[in-house]
Amino acid sequence: MMLQALVSTLPVYVFFAIGFWLRAKGALRPEDDRPLLQLAMDVAYPCLIFYSIMRYMALEADPRIAGIGFSLQAAACGFAEMAIGVAAAWLVARALRLRIGSGLRTFTLTAGMQNYAYFVIPIVQMLFSASGDPTLGVLFIHNVGCEVFVWSLGVILMQGNIRALDMGVFLRGPLLAVVVSVLLAWTGWGSYVAQPPVMKAAEMIGAIATPVSLILFGCFMRDMLASFVWQPRMLLSGVAARLLITPSLIVLLAWLLPVDPLIKRIMVIQSAIPSGVIPVMLAKRFGGRPEVGTQILLSTTLCSFLTLPVWLAVGNAFVVHIFGS
Repeated sequence: MMLQALVSTLPVYVFFAIGFWLRAKGALRPEDDRPLLQLAMDVAYPCLIFYSIMRYMALEADPRIAGIGFSLQAAACGFAEMAIGVAAAWLVARALRLRIGSGLRTFTLTAGMQNYAYFVIPIVQMLFSASGDPTLGVLFIHNVGCEVFVWSLGVILMQGNIRALDMGVFLRGPLLAVVVSVLLAWTGWGSYVAQPPVMKAAEMIGAIATPVSLILFGCFMRDMLASFVWQPRMLLSGVAARLLITPSLIVLLAWLLPVDPLIKRIMVIQSAIPSGVIPVMLAKRFGGRPEVGTQILLSTTLCSFLTLPVWLAVGNAFVVHIFGS
């Protein structure tokens, strides 16, 4: 089981390594990042979302995920996971005696928020590739809750002021793609829109989202190493909050909640995902301590190579069937 979990997560780190190597060789330069990131985030990722949701909620109309109640449950779980992670990270930050100005907000958000999209997509694709398995579509519905948390409470917590909240962030391509796709499925219009030419185009364009994004993340890791500062206490605390304390709480929540096993699958996987880059970006924009976030981002990403398979195996044993499904 542990070996299967390790093999399932290995492609993510392979793409990271490719991006790291391309940046180190100068083959992919920093000025190339912006157009590639826009291609992945604003074009390919929304296409992947549209294809996955339309396939399982409109065309195949999987009764397990087609209802409004299911979607609301999945999104609520995504929001709750973020809230639990941030609360756990805040307690750890207070134990470190961090204060506003010394990294409290940046530590809390970076150690509390997982890389809920691009890191998770290839893992789900590897684990649940069987024909008719709707888990990938469930992931995108679940991530609505994550997006809402990040761009509402996440922004407010980093800035320390509700006036920092910009409603324009809710018009981001991925979130709009989920909302539009789900509404089309709920209203019955999805079967008319999701015709073969549209679906094939969405599938082909969406296929590049994951590899491009992971390679770019590997490039960012290479750039971050240039300004990396070794602070053992901060690093170890970030790893403990993100990869030990938070997973145990979310796995326990998944075990307790009376939600569909498809949602439990996503909760178990999301619980063990390392920190995302978005909190570091928020720290740069709203006057946080991006160097603190960078340390936690790099350390949790590297350590997750060992911890992620462990938590997947724990979730498979005690919460929901993951392997061999």
